[in-house]
Amino acid sequence: MADILGVPDDKIDLRYNDVNAPKLIGVGTFGSRSLISHGAALAKGAREIVEKGKALAARQFEVAADDVTFADGQYRVVGTDLSVSMQALIEKRWGEAAHPLDTNVTLDLANAFPSGAHVAEVEIDPQTGAAHIVNYVAADDCGTIYNHKLVEGQLHGGLMQGIGQVFGEHIAYDPDSGQLLSGTFMDYFMPRAHNLPPIELIDCGVPSPVNPLGAKGAGEAGATGSVPALANAVLDALKPVNVGKLEMPYTSHRIWRAIHQSAAPSS
Repeated sequence: MADILGVPDDKIDLRYNDVNAPKLIGVGTFGSRSLISHGAALAKGAREIVEKGKALAARQFEVAADDVTFADGQYRVVGTDLSVSMQALIEKRWGEAAHPLDTNVTLDLANAFPSGAHVAEVEIDPQTGAAHIVNYVAADDCGTIYNHKLVEGQLHGGLMQGIGQVFGEHIAYDPDSGQLLSGTFMDYFMPRAHNLPPIELIDCGVPSPVNPLGAKGAGEAGATGSVPALANAVLDALKPVNVGKLEMPYTSHRIWRAIHQSAAPSS
């Protein structure tokens, strides 16, 4: 909105759960749609405000709206030195019950479909069963990216979730009493910084045609790609010792046991 309206970022106030806002019916919470739905709606609303502002600037300068242009937050009358800023129009008292720039928009959206390919390289110590992620490459199509740091953070966070799921996260109960044995992080595996491998992120973004920002989801990309990539890498590393199936999580003990059971002579 700040870019479209040409106003400073700190002048934009995003209000959640505004009791005075129009009453709309939601359809639930879903992932990977904040920029697709909310961002696109805000962009559409901002562009409508720009068009309304042209009419206000034209009224102020007593010219036709077609004679007014807008760029970098300024309305200008073509061929003259007359200009007024968007900020000035917003702050001006118009003597009306509602501000003439107040805008309510509705946006019809279709689903956007991100995609990607993740490749993991894993080494296993056959003496201990410890698995070590040597390298990780993720190529993802997240559509048009507006904040690379946020997307990279989402990918890293999702990858850490995948590492946890593959290599350790497991809820354990006492088989006799049903007592939860992994109820705190003292007992439940949590992936930490030393588990994170060198990561190469490749942006293969193709703008989505179904929303005005060209946005696609990014939130699930790290977790969606990392679990099968890491799991298959572990199983591939275990092929030489004839381990073709292993129940997750792939803890050191489970890997070590699978290696030794595979090597044990059959009775």
